[in-house]
Amino acid sequence: MPSLRVPRSRLLLAFAAFAISMLGPVAQSRAAVAAAGLEIRGMTFVQSEGGTAEMVVEAERGRLDPETRIVHLEQVRTRVSGNREREGFEMTCDRGELALDDHRLYASGNVRGRTADGRAFSTTWVRYDPERELAFTDAPVQIEDGGGRLAGGGFRYYIREGRFHFPGGASVRRETAP
Repeated sequence: MPSLRVPRSRLLLAFAAFAISMLGPVAQSRAAVAAAGLEIRGMTFVQSEGGTAEMVVEAERGRLDPETRIVHLEQVRTRVSGNREREGFEMTCDRGELALDDHRLYASGNVRGRTADGRAFSTTWVRYDPERELAFTDAPVQIEDGGGRLAGGGFRYYIREGRFHFPGGASVRRETAP
């Protein structure tokens, strides 16, 4: 018997579309459906295609806005995996917005993360663009690695290369052993 393979991200979209269509008879208008949205508790979203980075977004709660096709998230954990061990990062935040059309993620509120090679970062917001395999912020950021701390006015983290760039510069404080 032939099997049908459906990417998980497509499956979530299909479920959301089905749920929204089921609201149609109950709602008096499209505006009422849009206002109601679709709320999911314990939500997990998985995006994986070919050679691009895989993204897993977990949230305590997500609310789909069917008009904008954006899922508004609360208490979020994200993992992005590259093609090699040194690539990727994971991060947590208080709130997020996930665009279902292009899988871009906006994380905000107490954003904390760690790259695959162990560097930790903290800031107020981060955007992730899966097409460019780039995580970035223009907000003040602290980055810690095994040898010290960096403070900067934002960063660009190139996932495929596993490297940070600080467009506004950075100050470095090396930790010395006691």
